[in-house]
Amino acid sequence: MFFQTSRGIRVRKRPLAACCGLVLLLAGSALSQTPETVVASVNNIEITQKQVDDSVSVRIYPLQQQLYAIRKAALENLVTTKILEGEAAARGVSIEELRRQLTLGEVNVTRAQVEEAYSQNASFFAAMSPDEARERLRLDLENQERMKHYRAGLDALRKKWTVRLNFAPPAFVTELDDGVSPAKGSKNAAVTIVEFSDFECPYCNAVQRTLKQVLESYESEVRLIFKHLPLEGHRNSLPAARAAYCAAEQDRFWQFHDALFVAKELSPALFTQIANELGLGLPKFQDCLKSEQSRAAVVKDLETARLFRIESTPSFIVNGKVIQGALSFADFQKIIERELSQRATQKQSSTN
Repeated sequence: MFFQTSRGIRVRKRPLAACCGLVLLLAGSALSQTPETVVASVNNIEITQKQVDDSVSVRIYPLQQQLYAIRKAALENLVTTKILEGEAAARGVSIEELRRQLTLGEVNVTRAQVEEAYSQNASFFAAMSPDEARERLRLDLENQERMKHYRAGLDALRKKWTVRLNFAPPAFVTELDDGVSPAKGSKNAAVTIVEFSDFECPYCNAVQRTLKQVLESYESEVRLIFKHLPLEGHRNSLPAARAAYCAAEQDRFWQFHDALFVAKELSPALFTQIANELGLGLPKFQDCLKSEQSRAAVVKDLETARLFRIESTPSFIVNGKVIQGALSFADFQKIIERELSQRATQKQSSTN
């Protein structure tokens, strides 16, 4: 069967069943591939699935993260269902009755709590009488208390029943630790923090002391990678980023980095002054500042930020998870400890 296109080209129309069969065949083939699968060869030189994925990993990683989040949520639901089924059978009750039992507990919503909620949300209840709105809020607050009991009950059951998870997140994007971007810490660290920063951003400045504390506290467990993200409206942030790159070309990035954040105001004259104080070769430094290489290096970081939908500074990617804002040490500590705990659990599961 043929049909005519708008350009007068005759195209054969394949039967729908045949097309669906082809799609299923291709999908099945893709699902069966592993990183070591050879997907092509040129003059007997093999190209593996891993090589393909590595070449576009920065682009596909956000999609992998989304898929991982969907699968993880589904896995958690299935685990919860299995726990509830096992506990319900052990108690000799239905799952619905077990859920009801888990919500039991003291529920004490005070009039002051209701009044506070009403004052904060009065505009949303304009169509209701004040008494009706307060009653609605009281019921909502009571339901929230019951949900707290339910979650606490589930947490207790999760500790009671043996639960092992073997569901690792997608592999970390290798290009983020490309050997070119400035980095501190062991390459074998369990936690990798990628910092996107702007030298004229006051919040980036404020978080530097915190990052130093993180590296001191988790010396062998955390690796820090620096990425440039000069923002529009910061007149000297792009020149500063290029200057820091040029300092890195002479193995003085972190010293230059610290001097830029200490400075009250950035300017080309300051960049030269810092370079001179650090003992950099000034002719080489000045040539680098004007080079396409320094511009391209910063643009590469900007493109990486865009691919991860990062538009503000400071922003961080911690083991593949995007986190924005000037986090406190306590914030980083909580994130790092969670990552270390997950790593330990995965190792234990793999040895069992």
